[in-house]
Amino acid sequence: MWLDPSTFENLDSIFHTLFDDFCDADHPEGYLAIILRTEEEVSLMRQLGALLNAATAEAPNDADAEYLQASAWPEVVAVAGRLAQVMVANDLRELATSWEARPTGEPPREKRSQPLASGPRLGFKMPWPIRYR
Repeated sequence: MWLDPSTFENLDSIFHTLFDDFCDADHPEGYLAIILRTEEEVSLMRQLGALLNAATAEAPNDADAEYLQASAWPEVVAVAGRLAQVMVANDLRELATSWEARPTGEPPREKRSQPLASGPRLGFKMPWPIRYR
């Protein structure tokens, strides 16, 4: 949605998620192995935080339209997209590793009505333990 200024998205809620709820995008190091899996995720989150702060400086009225017109906004979108790709790839790699590491001889599980997604980031309990490195 950030690519299309005509589409409404409450950016204030995005900022609260990245700086208050999910982690502190200004100082993401403390969230390594808690919310963020790798140093690359930490680095990208730090970059995203800095870019969002730059966009905020260009939005004196704190309006979504101002953020979308900020000179830093194209980089915000690019880094956010890269961070999303890295996080999904890391989630899938961890899911595959956990699946492969499950005990052999474990009885088959019942089929799920909904597919598994990215584990702890979505707030549900995985059917096997996630091991952070």
